[in-house]
Amino acid sequence: MDINYQIPRSALIWVLVSVVIVLIPQTIRMPIWVTVIAAICILWRLLISQGKLNYPGRKIRIVVVLFTLIFSISQIRSIGIGLDSAVSLLALGFVFKLIEMRYKRDIYVVLSLCFVMSMVSFLYSQGIVTSAYIAMTVIIILCAMIACNRSSLILEAESTVKLAMKITFQALPLTIVLFMLFPRIAPLWAVPTQNNASGTGVSDEMSPGDISQLVRTSGLAFRVQFEEEVSLPNELLYWRGLVLDDYDGETWRRSRSRSAYGNAAAFGNFRFNWEGRMETNGIPLRYNVIMEPTQQPWIYGLHLAEPISSGIFLSRNFEMFNNGLISQRLSYDVASYIENQTDLFLTSSPRRNNIEIPAQGNERSLQFARELRAAVDTDREYALAVLNYFATNQYFYTLNPGLLGENRIDDFLFNTMEGFCEHYASAFAYLMRAVDIPARVVVGYQGAEYNPFENYMMVYQYNAHAWNEVWLEGEGWVRFDPTGAVSPTRIELGAEAALRDDPAFLDDFLFTAMRLGGMGWINTLRLRFDALEYEWNRRVVNYNEEVQFELLEELIGDVTESKAVLFLLIATALVMLGVGVAVIRVDRSAQRDPVVNLYVSIGKELEKIDLPRKRGEGPLHYRDRVIAERPELAEIMSELTELYVQLSYRSRTVDNLQRNQTRQLKAMLNQLRFKLSPLAKISGKV
Repeated sequence: MDINYQIPRSALIWVLVSVVIVLIPQTIRMPIWVTVIAAICILWRLLISQGKLNYPGRKIRIVVVLFTLIFSISQIRSIGIGLDSAVSLLALGFVFKLIEMRYKRDIYVVLSLCFVMSMVSFLYSQGIVTSAYIAMTVIIILCAMIACNRSSLILEAESTVKLAMKITFQALPLTIVLFMLFPRIAPLWAVPTQNNASGTGVSDEMSPGDISQLVRTSGLAFRVQFEEEVSLPNELLYWRGLVLDDYDGETWRRSRSRSAYGNAAAFGNFRFNWEGRMETNGIPLRYNVIMEPTQQPWIYGLHLAEPISSGIFLSRNFEMFNNGLISQRLSYDVASYIENQTDLFLTSSPRRNNIEIPAQGNERSLQFARELRAAVDTDREYALAVLNYFATNQYFYTLNPGLLGENRIDDFLFNTMEGFCEHYASAFAYLMRAVDIPARVVVGYQGAEYNPFENYMMVYQYNAHAWNEVWLEGEGWVRFDPTGAVSPTRIELGAEAALRDDPAFLDDFLFTAMRLGGMGWINTLRLRFDALEYEWNRRVVNYNEEVQFELLEELIGDVTESKAVLFLLIATALVMLGVGVAVIRVDRSAQRDPVVNLYVSIGKELEKIDLPRKRGEGPLHYRDRVIAERPELAEIMSELTELYVQLSYRSRTVDNLQRNQTRQLKAMLNQLRFKLSPLAKISGKV
């Protein structure tokens, strides 16, 4: 490797553009000061190339190393060991290497880190937009590598981009074959990521304000597609998530063992005796769910849901859990019985757990519950009476309720009388338990938006919801939704319709389903793009070992290890052979020096008047022979030959003079064509 290699300015520009392109997606995750340091380093590198700044000295390099160590420690202490902190540290080392880049080996290190940084984006998102952006990034990085290794006279941006795209498309067939046929294996490692509430979705704890905060966001939670065309009204779209049955007077929590979230298979004991615990009627609805990453193990489905896909487990409360945290998009199949009954007989332990309330506080609510229960005959009538109380009094459904005091239930029921779904679900469950009726809170999502272009439903974070399940004698667990008594629009038409006039609803999100719903072609474009994203997720992101096995069965019949390996080798060999033939058949003129190509074009033009260049004939001898036979071409041939000799035999260091002379040679060739046109007609050649 040439240690005296000097980075051409055009190549340096490509390198800096590559650095900027790979850092842009990470700026939203890195601390702002890391982004500022990156910008300073890029500017510093530019100033070095212009001779206005020097390379960093030894003292500066020592300061940089110490700074990086301090930064690493502070990041680990503030946000823990995870992907975000690792990306920030990698970005710092990346840009610091940029300002000490002197030789070709340094360029290769920086460009290799560009590839690594671009691939990091896939750890956050594998959507079609991210994939297209990374494909563009790879082409730009290839442009930088090409610019650093091409002839000094072939540094035009257009030709560099064309060559990079050509290389990319040549690699594409082999990439597709390996993606489709190479054995799919589960990840050997995982990277912890930091997420906010909107990223993790519904939590396993619920306090006043938790779900209302989640509803302010417009992120997608999951997509659902039924096997057969069904038309379910919005009021039946309860996507059940977690059951919260532990209440301490402020927060509802899911009862769980200490090892609950390590592995779904160890989430308590999943091998329950299901006999007699559920009864179903009718034909189950079968559907597929593609769920966004949550970094949590629980998943969602219509009640009563039974998992079809492997790796999904049911808990004792008929919740569904994935076997591991959901760190990337998860596709799973479910069958749900809309008509069902669960736990017609309730044993003493779950009954006791679902009637417990704090011994102190909320005395007014306790008294109200006892008086109302005494006025009716059955538990069902009491539950309906509570719903009627909500419906007939001045209760309000809002994202901005008043603050609650120490006795939260009392304060909500008799003072503020306003709240979101978690307020009503919490109060309803408390009033049930106050008279020894087993009740619990269920959190998940309610409602969906239908996409007609691919016939599937989209469930957003603002569909997050809380409702109740009450145990009734002879009926088992029955769903009640007190929010529907206060705001029927929320259940029948969705959160968008119910909260349309609430100033806090999606106030920071301009491009949502609600805001675009009445804007004609814009809304159509949004739905079409989401349909495209959905198909990308189904066919590319969720292309797993099961789908691959089905494909191989269609192609080769019974799948064995030897047949699969042989098929992969044959397909790979055929693709490489096709690409190789295409590369070999490239016109050799495209591989020559552009100045040589121009001079060869002169000989082809003169051949039209029977003056072809002879094999081995030098440019000066050729010039003299042409002038001797065609004196009228003396001036143009002398200038062309002189310019060609200058460009061919001088130093290959790129400068503006050499570029100008190459352009001048092209212009003079056009002049020669103009002069030869009438002569060629006389000779009878075109």
